Amino acid sequence: MTDAGYVTVYANTIAVMLSLGILVLAGRLRIKDRTEKRVFMSLLTNVIAMSIFYILRTLRDDRVIVFTQATAMLLETILEILINLFTIIWMIYVDYRMFHSMTHIKRNAAVIFIPFLVLIVLDVINSFTGIMLRIDENLVVEERPLYILADIIRIGYFIVSLVILEVHKRRDENMKFFSVLPFFVPTLFYILFYYFTPYATVTLGLSIGIALIYVELINEQCYKDSETGFYNILYLDYLRKKAAGGRYDPQSAIVFRISGDSIKQSAEMIAKQLPRNCYTIRCSKDTLVTLAYVKNKSSLFMISEDVQTDMDKAGIPIQIGIDQKKKTERGIVFLDRLLKSV
Repeated sequence: MTDAGYVTVYANTIAVMLSLGILVLAGRLRIKDRTEKRVFMSLLTNVIAMSIFYILRTLRDDRVIVFTQATAMLLETILEILINLFTIIWMIYVDYRMFHSMTHIKRNAAVIFIPFLVLIVLDVINSFTGIMLRIDENLVVEERPLYILADIIRIGYFIVSLVILEVHKRRDENMKFFSVLPFFVPTLFYILFYYFTPYATVTLGLSIGIALIYVELINEQCYKDSETGFYNILYLDYLRKKAAGGRYDPQSAIVFRISGDSIKQSAEMIAKQLPRNCYTIRCSKDTLVTLAYVKNKSSLFMISEDVQTDMDKAGIPIQIGIDQKKKTERGIVFLDRLLKSV
C-alpha cells in the first residue's frame, strides 16, 4: 500500500472506533426525547458505514483487493449515497434540535429533502452513465464537472444548518449549552485536508465533531431533570450567577405546584402552553418555576389559564402563581425573592 493508503485506512479505522464508542455511550444518555436520540445515533451509524467504505475504496485503489469495473462503480455509488445521507440526517438533527417537532420538518420537507433527492437521482444515473464520476478500465476515478453540483449542495446543507442554528441560538436561551461550532471546526479542517492532500480523512473530522457534540450534550444533561425534561435546581444557580453579573434579567415568573405523583404528565402538558425562550426549572419534587421575559401580566394570566384548563381536564390538582419583577428590582434580587416563596 502507498503512504496515503496507510494514512487513510488508519484515520478511518480511528473514526470507526471513536464512533462506535460514542454510539455505546450515547445509548446510555438520558435524553427524554427519543426522536432526538435516534437521529443523533443515526449520524454515528452513518459515519461508521462511510468509514468502512472509504477503507474499501482505499484497498481497491492500492490494489490490495481486486475489484471489477462494475463493483468499483457500485462501491463508489454506495459511498456517495452515504455522504448524501449524512448531510440530510445532519440537517434533520439541527432542525429537530431547534424546534423539537417532526411537524416542523414535515412543513419544510420540500426545502429540506428536494436537494437531497436531486443528489440521490444523480448518484443512480451516474452509476449507469458516469455523468459525475467515471471509472476507467484501470479503476481510476475521474470527477466530471457535474460533480461540483453535488459538492455545492452538500456544502450548502452545512452552511445553512450553521447559520440557522446560530441565529436561532441567539433568540432561544434554552440552546445555551448546545453549540455547533465544536462540530464544524474539525469537520471543516479535515474536509480541506482531504481536498488538498491524497488522504481521505473526512470521516475522522466528522467523528471528532460528533464526539464534541456528545460532550455538549453531557454538559446539557447536567442541568436537566430526567423526569420532566425541564432544567434542574443546578441551572437556577447558573442563572443566579448570570443575574448577579448583570447578564440575565428575568421579568416574570409562573409557579406551578402539582399535587400527587403526576409530575411527568403535568410537565408535558405545561410545556405545550409555554412561550419559547423561557426557562422552566424543577425546584422541588412537586414545584416547577417558569422564568420569562414577558412583562405583560395579561399574557401570563392567559398562559396560566390555559395550563389550568388542561390540568382540570386531566383531573390533576394544581396551584398556579404569578410574580413579576419590580421596576427598580435587580434580577438577582427578584430570583432570591422568588426562591424564598417556593
